[in-house]
Amino acid sequence: MDTKVIALVGGSGQLGKLIADEVLALPDTRLRLLVRPGSRDKVADLERRGAQIVEGAIEPGAVGPLAAFTAGATTVISAVQGGPDIIVDGQAALLRAARNAGVRRFIPSDFSLDMFKVAPGQITNSDIRRAFAGHAAAERGDVEVVHVLNGQFLDRRVMFGFIRVVDPEAKVAYVWGDGEHPMDFTTYADTARYTAAAAVDDNPIGKVLGVAGDSLTFAEIVSAYEKASGSTLRVERLGSLADLDAHIAELQSGGPANFLKFLPLMYYRAQLNGTAKIDPVMNDRYPQIQPTTVEQYVIYEGL
Repeated sequence: MDTKVIALVGGSGQLGKLIADEVLALPDTRLRLLVRPGSRDKVADLERRGAQIVEGAIEPGAVGPLAAFTAGATTVISAVQGGPDIIVDGQAALLRAARNAGVRRFIPSDFSLDMFKVAPGQITNSDIRRAFAGHAAAERGDVEVVHVLNGQFLDRRVMFGFIRVVDPEAKVAYVWGDGEHPMDFTTYADTARYTAAAAVDDNPIGKVLGVAGDSLTFAEIVSAYEKASGSTLRVERLGSLADLDAHIAELQSGGPANFLKFLPLMYYRAQLNGTAKIDPVMNDRYPQIQPTTVEQYVIYEGL
């Protein structure tokens, strides 16, 4: 069997490190990392464990480093974060290099709810990622571009922090509207497992790989948390979905200084109104992965 080379950019980030770990654990697979000059120490452990390092950055002018990074690769994975200069321009340069190198599959840095179902302007970051997706569809050539969508991250810093569905310290759950639509949540670790599985998949996947560790309504989230923690949550109803729209618009009118105030509300809105639901969920494609549920995560983390 030929050895697969998985080329990963963003391997020093939280999700990127987990993807790197999963790739290193796969048989007949080699990991290659793109690392900015001067940042090699951030991936020293991965290098010691066998990862090949190419120094460079994903930017339009980095033709030589990107060519070296993608040469002979089976799949290129991006786990970078940033604005349009990284997500659109940088990933476009990376895709161009992958196409020129004859790479089979490209997995861009999406890792979110279903951004393709969210209307323009509803989630700022999704607008940027869709802009790249549009470019990729036109410029990919023979490269299969697979967008991994996992809902929100089932993590104490995201579901229980940034989005704040539940505040474990205050024992309060927050909701706008009636919370009747199922919402998708997946741990970072499970997202990394699905991404690595997709990277070495010998069969075509298609445009989207949708996965979910758990899909629960707001009431079901409250129930799962209470069962797992043994504590009771106070539900705070913050208003209707129309009230949420107005609140986000008011925060946006305050300018960029409010970005981190309205962005999590945008993500939560897209789940609460059902527009960003992943459908179909394709967990069955990789049955060897048994993803963590909300109840299991709360128990494991002691939330």
